[in-house]
Amino acid sequence: MGQLYISNAFSLSMLGEIPPAGRTIRVRPISLDEVREVLQSTSFTSAVGHSSTAEMLSTLLGLPVEARRVQIALSPGDRVIIFQLLERLPEGAVLSRDEVQALYERGRASFYVVEVVEG
Repeated sequence: MGQLYISNAFSLSMLGEIPPAGRTIRVRPISLDEVREVLQSTSFTSAVGHSSTAEMLSTLLGLPVEARRVQIALSPGDRVIIFQLLERLPEGAVLSRDEVQALYERGRASFYVVEVVEG
């Protein structure tokens, strides 16, 4: 298995330089319990770009999640667990830890796992 990351967003730029044949990814929802299990049993790199989200995830998951604004490049076999807000925020909005937590509790944020399977 490749690298494991956690992030608060997914971007096509995470796929790095896409080969001429393209790149295939698999995306699926993942439960909070499954996220905890995966992150507790596998080393991971945080690419969570907002400190309030990292703090909330640390509390929710029961393990440290650093706030790190880094660019990642996924290769075949790599996975990234995404904590995704399910609504678009106003331009320039920066949420507090409590606001992120409230969105999650109201079902307006969820976890997904993205895996690069080919390319």
